[in-house]
Formats: sequence, structure tokens, C-alpha cells
Amino acid sequence: MLNEPTDKEQVEIRPGIGLYALFPSLRYSPWVALGEMVDNSIQSYLEHKEELLALHGPDYKLRVDINFSGGENPTIQLLDNAAGIFTKDIARAFTPAMPPTDKTGISQYGIGMKSSACWYSNYFTVRTRALNEPIIRTVIFDIPKIIREEIYNLEIEKEPESNPKIHGTRIIMRELNQPIPIAGAASRLRSYLRSMYRDFLRTGELVLTINGDVQEPITYNWLTAPYWSTGTPPIDEKSYEWVKEFEIELNESHIASSESKLPPKIRGKIGILEKGDTKRAGLSLLWRRKVVQGAGNLADSPDDLYRPGIIFGGANSFERQRIIGELDVSELKVTSFKDSVVWLQGQEEEALKKIKAVLNEDPNPVIKMARNFRATDTSKLSKARLRDSLAEVVETTTRALVDSDASDALGNDFENLFGAELPEPPRTEDTKVEQGRIKLIPQFNSDIILEVKDQGDDPSWLRVRQAADKKWIITMNREHPFMNSFTVANPDSIDPVLRIALAIGIAEVQGMSSGFESAGFLRVAINDLLRNYLSNRSDVDISYENESND
Repeated sequence: MLNEPTDKEQVEIRPGIGLYALFPSLRYSPWVALGEMVDNSIQSYLEHKEELLALHGPDYKLRVDINFSGGENPTIQLLDNAAGIFTKDIARAFTPAMPPTDKTGISQYGIGMKSSACWYSNYFTVRTRALNEPIIRTVIFDIPKIIREEIYNLEIEKEPESNPKIHGTRIIMRELNQPIPIAGAASRLRSYLRSMYRDFLRTGELVLTINGDVQEPITYNWLTAPYWSTGTPPIDEKSYEWVKEFEIELNESHIASSESKLPPKIRGKIGILEKGDTKRAGLSLLWRRKVVQGAGNLADSPDDLYRPGIIFGGANSFERQRIIGELDVSELKVTSFKDSVVWLQGQEEEALKKIKAVLNEDPNPVIKMARNFRATDTSKLSKARLRDSLAEVVETTTRALVDSDASDALGNDFENLFGAELPEPPRTEDTKVEQGRIKLIPQFNSDIILEVKDQGDDPSWLRVRQAADKKWIITMNREHPFMNSFTVANPDSIDPVLRIALAIGIAEVQGMSSGFESAGFLRVAINDLLRNYLSNRSDVDISYENESND
């Protein structure tokens, strides 16, 4: 409650003292905490947009400046030029858990600014001037003192201000509970905030700066290409822009965010990246224009990637490298932190099934295209380059096998495996090349074939098996993330990779032929490692070549 007269005001924060004590222990992330304050700025702007434009003209934009300063007394400041906190809203603004009267906006729960400021600091100041009100108000929150002395009323410092174009809110946080973000942490924070408020940045309604750096809007480069119905080049050269806009309606009648009794709708825009990128691919869920889940796919962070398997497939699928998009879930409910969607029972599954069906509708089925497409890029590993490398590796490996030192290195069972008498190694032109397959010649007791296949649905980089004709086949998966990250970006690196694959395969063949049933253990372990973090390489764009069999 706000006490008059205006020369001396107080704001009552009862019964919020206990809540203020709990706020520092909340599990915020820095971008979510600051986002609560940005939400208030945006809400203030949206509610008074017409008045602000009338005062400043059509060039007016909401501006939010976030600044960090280190040193002995580190501070965090947030300044906006929105409509400020009006007299009638003072009590609601500073009393915890007192929600706004209008619950249709981005600030819904009445917790945000208070909880996030307490999470960041023990001592913060809020200074505000409301649009068309002649007073600047300042409220100081000394949280330890408030709790210790059980203070229920905070004094409001007032000073006159006559310039109508001076308005907005400044929050200054001191005695910080959280470290000032520097280096990588600062970059991550900027990326997240840029991602979270992308829609407002794109429309130009918001100018967001962090330590003076203006955050640029996020855009997508959609793939334009003919439809690849399989993993081979298309016959029809008609090109499509591979992005779809759609709207689906859910069966559930409950809609948590409004009084409407109509089934909730989800609107979306999903497509294929021009260049595959495992760090960017994924869906972002926007609630009332703010990203509440999946901001990480454009923030160089995997923390909250949203890649449901029904659309994105398995861990090594092309879909996880290529599909990206946004879903408007404003008619659903979100958590109090606004960091994820609260799905009703069965609602998420229903939504994803319907989205998948839309994406696979002709004439431009997005998911199928993402799975089958191969991009043209002459700098990438060509089939001709691969065949040359295979031939070279097979020849040099065969020569090594004949050499006595190499024979000793393979162990005492070498002769039992390959035979005691080894003919001269073949010339390169005698090596059989068929669809990336090369047969090792000379004829050992058991022939060994090294093949390279495009197997995007196979999570393994290397497989070893014995065919029905007793030949041993070593298969290397060219579409494995390990190959995409290294050999595709640098074709010259394919030779040592082929040699390693062949060496691992021959060692396993040797072990299996000698009766060691667990001889494939090392290969399996290598596959597991390469399927995860050992395949990651941040400086490589994942894309693929489109070449005919030349």
C-alpha cells in the first residue's frame, strides 16, 4: 500500500519478508534472472506503446541496457526507457507474489524483478519515473537489514522531474551473490539473451545492449534446393525453399493461459539450414514472443536444446544437423521461471505427431529432405578422392603385411591367419574398386574387404563382420559425425583415418580367427567414444557433397 502525502512515501512489503529470504537460493541461470527484468521492461513498453510513440514520434524504440562492472565493488545495472512504474503500481511492483492485474502479458506471476534482483544481490536500488508523472522515485532494498530488523515498510525517496521525455527504470545491484560474467560466461549470457528476445529484436521494437554492444537479431539461412527423395541426386531440378509455416490444433480443451475454452493452437515455422550445424539445429519454443525453451540452439550451449526424437531422429541423424525452427506456444502454460513449457498429459506427444505429419506433407517434405540431402561443395571429400585414398591405403597396407617387421607386429598367429606364403603385393591398378569397396589382394586364406559406405542411420563409425562366403568385411561409415567433423573438412586427412580403421579391423579379424570372442571390445569402445564428445569440432560446418559416380 502506498502512503500519502507525496513528500514522504512508504511502500509496504508485508508479507514478503520471508520470500525475500528465500529468493537468493532459487535455481536461476544468469540469463533467466536478467530476463525477468527485461520482461518487465517489455511489458511496460507494450502496455504504453501508443503513448510512447505519441510522445517521441515513430522512431521511438524500447531500449534496454545491461551493464556489468567489476573491481572491488562489482555492480550490475539494467536501464530501460519504458513507461516506468506508475504510482498505482508501486505496491504491486515491490511486494513479492503480487501478480499484475493484466495476466495476458509477458510478466505474469508477480515474482520476476524482486526474485531475480535478490538472487543477484543483497543490496539493490530501483529508480523509476513513470510516463507523465512529475516524480522520480527511488527505493533501496537492503535485504539482510530487511530480514534482520523485520522491516515491513520501505521509504521511497522522491525528487521532481518536469521533462516529459525522461522516463523509465534503472535497477542497480550491488553486494552481489553471483559472479560478474566474464570471458566465456559473458559471451554465453549475451547469446542467450539475444536468442530469448529474438522476436522483439527482429521487429526492431527492442534495442538490447550488453556492456555497450548492440545485440543483433537472429536470422535463418534456409536451404533452397531440389527435393532429394533418397540419398542420391534428384531427377527433378525444381528447387524449393525448405521451410514450412503451419498451425496445429490440440485436442485437449483446457487452455491454461487464458479464459478461452477453445482447444489450444501451436503455430510454427520449421525448415532446413542451408549449412548443417549440430550446434544450431533444434526447435525454440516462444511464449508470448519470448523464447522459454530451446534458446540454447542459438546460444552456443546445449543446456536446453529441444530436439524431440520423433522429428530429429537418433544421435547421429542428419535431421539433428539440419532442422531448425520456432514454435509459438503462447496458448500453453509455462513454469513460473518461464524457462520451459508445462505440457498437459499426452499434449506434447500429440503436438509432435501433428507437427511431424505437417513437415512430411508433399510437395516438400522437410524431414525426409533433411535426411536425404547432400550439399554440393567441391572442397569436401569427393568420391573420386575417396577411391584414390582407398587404393593407396590398401596397396601400402598390403606391402606392410608382407614386410617381416609388420608380420611380427601382428603377432605369432599371423601365418595362421593369412597363410605362410604371401605373393607380391598388387599394383594400384589391380585393386578392385566397386562403390567405394576395395578388395585386399593378395588372396589370403580369408579375404579382407575394406569398404566405405554412407550410413547416416548407423551410430557406429566402424563395423567388422564375416560374410557368408567367409570374407571379412571392414565397413567405415562416411556419414558418421567423426568423419563429418574431420575428414570431410580436410580431405587430406582421410588417408590416416582409413589406415586406422583398417588396422583396427585387421586386429579384430586376427583376434576372432584366433578364438578370442571379445576381440571386438576395443572397436565397440572406440565407436562409443566417437559417437559422443570425441567427434565434436567447433570450427567445422557439417555439409556433404553431391557427386555422381565418376
